Amino acid sequence: MKVFRSCAVWLVLVLSAGVLAQQQPSALTLQDSIRIALQNSRSLRSVLQDERKANARVREAKGAGLPQLDVSANYRRLDRVPKAKFPSFDPITGTFTFNEIEIQPIDSGTATVSLSQLVDISGVVRTATDAASLYSRIANLDVQRTRNEVVLQVKQAFYDVLRAQELVKVAEEALQNAEVRRRLAQAAVDTGVSPKLDVMRADAAVAAAQQAVITARNALQLAKSAFNNVLGRRVDEPVELLPVEEQVPEPADFNQYLQEALAKRPEMIQANLGISLAEKQITAAKRDQLPTVVVRGQWDFNLKTSTFQPRESSFTTIAAVQFKIWDSGQTQGRVEQARADVDKAKITIENVREGIALEVRNAYLGLQEAREKVSAAEKGLQAATESLRVARLRYEAGVSNQLELSDAELAYTQAEQNLVNARYDLRVAWARLEKAMGKYAQMQ
Repeated sequence: MKVFRSCAVWLVLVLSAGVLAQQQPSALTLQDSIRIALQNSRSLRSVLQDERKANARVREAKGAGLPQLDVSANYRRLDRVPKAKFPSFDPITGTFTFNEIEIQPIDSGTATVSLSQLVDISGVVRTATDAASLYSRIANLDVQRTRNEVVLQVKQAFYDVLRAQELVKVAEEALQNAEVRRRLAQAAVDTGVSPKLDVMRADAAVAAAQQAVITARNALQLAKSAFNNVLGRRVDEPVELLPVEEQVPEPADFNQYLQEALAKRPEMIQANLGISLAEKQITAAKRDQLPTVVVRGQWDFNLKTSTFQPRESSFTTIAAVQFKIWDSGQTQGRVEQARADVDKAKITIENVREGIALEVRNAYLGLQEAREKVSAAEKGLQAATESLRVARLRYEAGVSNQLELSDAELAYTQAEQNLVNARYDLRVAWARLEKAMGKYAQMQ
């Protein structure tokens, strides 16, 4: 009986542990978060479909230069059999007679198999294929651009959750300090050392600290909802994150970052390919006036022969040449449009280059500012910590009032908040600089 009870208790404990494990979400690392976001991102999935469409366009362009096989068949039935009368002379009797002959049967059927091949002597198909390939590469770069943006969004949302968690701890610590100060004030009033006004001030400070905790906790929930939204999950999905231990490196030279961005950013590569694509359109428009040659072989099958159509099958070879002599300026109009696209693409390159340079510059300056703020916040926290220690000693010794201690606690709390914000601002600034350089475009 005891053995049975022990087994039952053990089974209940195991099942309970399993249920708790299922209820508690597994902690996500930054890399886990990026992977989930890249899988679920609707914007990324949308541009992936554009890439799929562009790849299909390449296959379509190549197919125009490959053999084309067509098969057709038809069946026809007449309302009556068509007949014709042909005269016949009988030399013995010296008379004419008319013989009635069926021209074709009342029902008939034919089948045709044709094989045609475009001879690309003018390079029209080759040019179209090259243009489609460029379009496909541009679509792939759009995927990389979107991936670069999504990864930055994930990092910002990830850091915002961690920041909010630490700010909750700061607010809770401030509440604890206010409650301790309230107890000290009450003790001082009870002994007759301080007036009751000190307790009232302490009560107000506790209430304010409680409100700050409520605000910080709500900000944490909002940050988690935003994080879930970036990851493509339900906004109320439980969030548990593992802190990031990565160190932000010392800033290098601005020009080094700029050159890397101009070489790696998908938008810059897209702009350069845009010129090549527009130039291909000029070539395609010019070659539209060149001759085209089509060679075709055709098999015709007569499913029901007749007197006038006795052959069951026949084969025909056709070679056709088409040359556009005059199209009333249509081709020239297309050439001018393509040239305008080339000039526009060159302007686009300059706009993209300037935009990237500005983004890198802003991220670089933001990184420097964030690093300086971290240093200043660390010094500020050291000073606030020492000031709070001295203020507590003075208050406990009865040589200072509660207002001095309250000011020291507020300064300490503000210094802690400043340091938390500065540290995460530094990480976000580095992430923005990496995004500006196109570091995240190839991440999976």
